[in-house]
Amino acid sequence: MRMKISDSEMQIMDIIWSAEGELCCADIMERMHTSRKQTTIQTFLKRLCDKGALKVRKEGKTNYFTANITEEEYKKELTEEFLNETHKGSLKSLFAALAGSKQPDKAEIEEIKKWFEQI
Repeated sequence: MRMKISDSEMQIMDIIWSAEGELCCADIMERMHTSRKQTTIQTFLKRLCDKGALKVRKEGKTNYFTANITEEEYKKELTEEFLNETHKGSLKSLFAALAGSKQPDKAEIEEIKKWFEQI
């Protein structure tokens, strides 16, 4: 599932992920503290629904939105895509890039080993 979410859309997703229950466009705008027009926010919401990131429930003339993907699922997808595209799926390449010229000390190496044993 390849899903690209823009920065503006991510602001909306952050609000929805932190909400308890459904939110309508007015709720989202109130929490965004934005000067953007309602039609702009509605466009972002429609795009997020089209991408499969949000679910919508209609009640009269009001649409209520909930997340269709968790924040953790999205981060995992994004990280896997980055790993595959940038490091050809190699964790060794990723770790080498993260470490750069910094050599981990023995305590860090042991911590990393324990972490790998747990996964």
